[in-house]
Amino acid sequence: MTRPTLSVVVPAYNESAVIEACLEALLAQADEIHEIVVVDNNSHDDTVAKVKSRAAAHAEATGRDPVVVLHEARRGLPYARDTGLNAATGDILARIDADARVEPGWADATREFFARHGEIYAAGSGTCTAYDLPFQDKFRSAQDALCRTVHERLAEGADVDAPRLFGSNMALTRDAWHRIRPHTSTRTDIFEDVDLTICATEAGVRCAVIPDARALISGRRFRSGFVSYVRYSWCDQRTFAVHGRRAERRRAVVTLLTATIPFYLVMWVPFRLWNPQTRRFGVVHLFRTNDG
Repeated sequence: MTRPTLSVVVPAYNESAVIEACLEALLAQADEIHEIVVVDNNSHDDTVAKVKSRAAAHAEATGRDPVVVLHEARRGLPYARDTGLNAATGDILARIDADARVEPGWADATREFFARHGEIYAAGSGTCTAYDLPFQDKFRSAQDALCRTVHERLAEGADVDAPRLFGSNMALTRDAWHRIRPHTSTRTDIFEDVDLTICATEAGVRCAVIPDARALISGRRFRSGFVSYVRYSWCDQRTFAVHGRRAERRRAVVTLLTATIPFYLVMWVPFRLWNPQTRRFGVVHLFRTNDG
């Protein structure tokens, strides 16, 4: 069985605080990764300098530099994403956030999934838990159970379709991207991963859960202010509206009002109190500057 090559696209805008940890996790799996395409989206901090410095250090230590730095002047995640995916040369094109940290075995699991099941599923998402929020053990346990179920269903030849792609940890074949690309939106007021999912579905591309392709992501959005969080979450229903999906838009609004916002309101205080460095709660953190 010939395993497909893997390119990883990382859009980045002013990600100086997190980009090195993202690259460290990817470079630790460099033997499984064809290239890491970092797309600078007009950063005005030292994001690019840190990327180049870390890439140079890896090249000096190993004799190979898989990091490619591209620049996209048009501001917005869809533009940076498209630039990276269009330039990537791997058989499989993964996309993660700059504040994500793929876990050990992530690249191997992604390549293995598409090698075995790529003829049926041309896109998929791995699982994610937050590295900077409390109570993640329960989420991790639930995802472990999900991965076991997916493995069992794949062994049985059953379906493992996913309802949507998750931009923080997703991958698709290069052929699927070229089929989907003409139909995707570059609007920055919608969820680009939901838009991508809808375009994939309409193009006949099946999306799956990729078991064992795990990543740690930032939960900073949950610590943002109420207005900011609601404005962000409202993008969900707007994405469905753009595609004329009225029923899904209505469901998204109901979910926002009955689940998304209540969860945010209940968890905002404990999430704000949590210090991910000490892994302890502290009242002083409640009054820190918004980091979402």
